[in-house]
Amino acid sequence: MVQEKDNLCKEYLKHLERLQADFDNYKKRQEKKQKEFIEFANARLLNTLLSVVDNLERALDSSKNNKNAKAIKEGVNNTLKEFHNILNKEGVKPMQSIGHRFDPYEHEAVMKMETDKYQEDTVVEEFQKGYYIKSKILRPAIVKVAVSSDKIKNTNKK
Repeated sequence: MVQEKDNLCKEYLKHLERLQADFDNYKKRQEKKQKEFIEFANARLLNTLLSVVDNLERALDSSKNNKNAKAIKEGVNNTLKEFHNILNKEGVKPMQSIGHRFDPYEHEAVMKMETDKYQEDTVVEEFQKGYYIKSKILRPAIVKVAVSSDKIKNTNKK
């Protein structure tokens, strides 16, 4: 009876050791898969961006031999459209900032402009376009914001 229980304990221990080894191997495989996924996650996007690089290189090459600025401008413009199409397919959309109320989550104000032409805290100029990726902010817009003349005068009195 004691011998049977001892054998059963040894059997359970071997089973447990195999399970532990299997689990360790599983963890190693998952870590390797995750590392590979991270390394190659953007490969498809980067591959599509290479066509934009190719077109820009062609535009530069043609500018060496061609003094026609209109053709070069058209080539760069077409490349920019292609780039915007790629971004759009990836869910990247530009923000509409000018004329909208300043939002510190979407905008980074680097200048203020004293004016009565615009409402207080309205974005009046955009120095760098902001972008969304799906519903999240990818990059905030860098903007100039309207401040009323009265507010400036009251601040100066203090």
